[in-house]
Amino acid sequence: MELVQRSAAKIQRKATTISLQDNTSGEAGKEDHASHEMLNESLIEVATSLQGRLDKLTPLSTTCCIYRVPQKLRKVNMEAYTPRVVSIGPLHHGEEHLVAMEEHKLRYLRNFLSESGKTLEECVEIISREEKSVRDCYMERINMSSKEFVEMILLDGCFIIEVILGPRNPDLIGPNDRIYDKPWLITDVIRDMTLLENQLPFSLLQILYNLALPGHENDCSFLTFSIEFFKDCLKMPKIKSPEFAREISSTYEVEHFLDLLRVCQLPSSLSSSGDQSKRIYTMIPTATELHEAGLILDDECESLFRNFIAFEMCHYQKNYITDYIVLMDQLINTTRDVDIPVQKRIIENWLGDNVAVTNLFNNLLINATAGSDFYLADVTKGLNEYCDVPWNRRKAALRQDYFCSPWRGASTIAAVILLLLTLIQTIFFRHVC
Repeated sequence: MELVQRSAAKIQRKATTISLQDNTSGEAGKEDHASHEMLNESLIEVATSLQGRLDKLTPLSTTCCIYRVPQKLRKVNMEAYTPRVVSIGPLHHGEEHLVAMEEHKLRYLRNFLSESGKTLEECVEIISREEKSVRDCYMERINMSSKEFVEMILLDGCFIIEVILGPRNPDLIGPNDRIYDKPWLITDVIRDMTLLENQLPFSLLQILYNLALPGHENDCSFLTFSIEFFKDCLKMPKIKSPEFAREISSTYEVEHFLDLLRVCQLPSSLSSSGDQSKRIYTMIPTATELHEAGLILDDECESLFRNFIAFEMCHYQKNYITDYIVLMDQLINTTRDVDIPVQKRIIENWLGDNVAVTNLFNNLLINATAGSDFYLADVTKGLNEYCDVPWNRRKAALRQDYFCSPWRGASTIAAVILLLLTLIQTIFFRHVC
């Protein structure tokens, strides 16, 4: 009887254990189900969020040409890419140190309306039609309302037209003009108009120019005015502006002022090929051309060169200006390397001393990325092959050591003549004896 009771108790305990296990298993199943549902909800939220961002994503623009300077370039010299006195376009619009120029923009807008004979409403309507195409020229999304954006580009565009036309038509500049009346200010304005982040599309400026001077829609006068303006202000080599403008307009679609200046730094004629990426430029002039034109280096050169480099990195596959600077960096490592091109007037040094020129070329390419297809590879190869010939090295050393100046050359020749006379005298004396 006792054995039966023990067996019954054991069976009851086992049943209780199984029941508890079943209850625990059921509760765990409910928890797993709840966790699974929470995970599904979280995944749905992530997917919904990403889908919303995808829906807002606009297609890449094929007309993009105005960029933010890459951070790795900006941190080397931030000032070189930052406007000093005026913002052009949206990337620096509203910055505190540039607000003072907004009043001048309004004054120039009033001058523009007076010259064009257009009402403000007509100008706003014309610019409104260009809003999308102008927005598409910027690499990043511009978070401005349509009203703010149109107002900004109208003010900035009219300001540029008035600045460009001012030197060619003094009647446009009043006696109390606050910009042209101060040489330092117009110098800073011009410098700001060459920055990559401070650009408006050239096509928009062409429209405004046509409004300001009706009747010039089918010629290259705005391109000519622009080339003349920057040629005088930036001390560029002598260019026959009308002919050059016609050549550019027939083969090249200028994106903005910095792009125009880039073309002007490539002195050879542009190819007539329709494919801009395959155009061939002969960028290195002859020694005679270098001597006649020279490379003028002043305080604004660094800013211009750095913006050229940034623009080519962001926009072009062929980095002609960057390759030129790479070559100059290879040629100039010490102040002694600067002496010869300065003496030969290949470089006109307005920076003060040769140390500044050396530092300029040695620092321009910090963090810059040169293209894989080095345009001047044949030039550097030819230079290296020439230097590898022993006779060329000896000839150069002889010229440098004994003929580096007229006086030293004359002394060397006199010494050689004296040596020859002594040798002849010695031979003659021995023959007589």
